[in-house]
Amino acid sequence: MTAASFSPARAARMTADALRGRSVDSPQSGTIQVVDVAADGDSWPIRIRFTTRAHHWPVHRTWETSFEPADVTDEDEPCTGEFGDDHAQELAANALTLLLEYLATGPGGGIHEIAPDPS
Repeated sequence: MTAASFSPARAARMTADALRGRSVDSPQSGTIQVVDVAADGDSWPIRIRFTTRAHHWPVHRTWETSFEPADVTDEDEPCTGEFGDDHAQELAANALTLLLEYLATGPGGGIHEIAPDPS
């Protein structure tokens, strides 16, 4: 089986579950805590949107990133055909790494900040 057989909706939900409540410490940004996660996806790529807070931000900030099957598979290793908890944990860790890179270097790297609702 190939990674394309992964259910994107299931993958998005599992990755969102793996992100909920996670936190990461950054010398530049302080402690970043994931406070809410929304997952959307009927087909690849899956999209994860998460809200974070850090001690020096006046409000929660919302970020979005997406993932392709290649982000959780290695063509040199056999694929089980099932999206498992280990894949979800890997994508959750990747999302936080992308966020830290974004905060350190600016736009790029597959993540972007969602503008807050002006109302």
